Amino acid sequence: MCVFALVFSAFDQESLSVKVLIAGGAGYVGAPMAHRLWEAGHEVTVFDRLSFGAESLTCLLGQPRFTLIRGDIRDEAAVRNALEGQDAVCLLAAIVGEPACNRDPDEARDINLGGARVLLKVAQEVGVQRFVFASTCSNYGVADTSAPVDENAPLNPISVYSETKVQAEQEILAAASDTFCPTVLRLSTAFGVSPRMRFDLLVSDFTLAAVKDQKVVIYGEQFWRPFIHVRDIAKGFQTVLDADRDTVCGEVFNLGGDDNNTRKIDLGESVVKHIDDASLEFVELNNDPRSYRVAFGKVKDRLGFTPDWSIDDGVAEVGAALKQQVWPDPMDARYRN
Repeated sequence: MCVFALVFSAFDQESLSVKVLIAGGAGYVGAPMAHRLWEAGHEVTVFDRLSFGAESLTCLLGQPRFTLIRGDIRDEAAVRNALEGQDAVCLLAAIVGEPACNRDPDEARDINLGGARVLLKVAQEVGVQRFVFASTCSNYGVADTSAPVDENAPLNPISVYSETKVQAEQEILAAASDTFCPTVLRLSTAFGVSPRMRFDLLVSDFTLAAVKDQKVVIYGEQFWRPFIHVRDIAKGFQTVLDADRDTVCGEVFNLGGDDNNTRKIDLGESVVKHIDDASLEFVELNNDPRSYRVAFGKVKDRLGFTPDWSIDDGVAEVGAALKQQVWPDPMDARYRN
């Protein structure tokens, strides 16, 4: 059953068609991106280990202009076969997030950095023109929250996850040339409903707790995070692919919107506003290594990008889906990376 069919039917479809490979295109962020780029008229290939299966792409399987290849980005031969004839690459494939990377730091480094190196090397060798890399705003680590940090702020990676992202960023940007155009997007924390759902990220985690337990426990309520809906991430990648080469080549963009910089307490209040009978409980936390506000002026001014989805929208969306029992058991390990 194609539960999430036609979720991107309303956006502009006049962009030039390109052949684009999405590495990690079956995941929480990748599946919405595959749907969006396909509906925009692009020829989409998803290259993914399919650790969580291919159900997120059910709506696309068998469609023209769509190909699914099961493979690992560390496998150079498989990568080379998949990249032949592609115009662009969107690199999402990774062990995502601090907890997941901490479970096996060596594998995280091998995939997030080693795999990125393989994909970058082969993409250059086979003539891929555009390379868009999904990095993270958590690269800023601890930042002074009195003012948002822009793309020129010092990077302060404080986890295996962000360390691998910073190193991959540097190597990818260094590869820019007259024939190869890399772009780095530092993503805010993702939220929203996706064909491959996750409930271990803050917005969905809080919303699930409110629905399931009628209580949201918040550690360090004054600490800041930037957030972005998975569909807005897909929109951001499409915006980069559609942009003039000189505007994006060798550039870094924070991806998100100023209104979606928020404190944990404000997120919690949004959740209890939408979920009846839910309450908040606070646990004092004096030292959070991931408190930062992020500036999004560059992506807005240069690319005209602003998010379509607010945090309130995302809480309402996830809450409604939970009440409809779209996921019979959202605590299932498949939804928690």
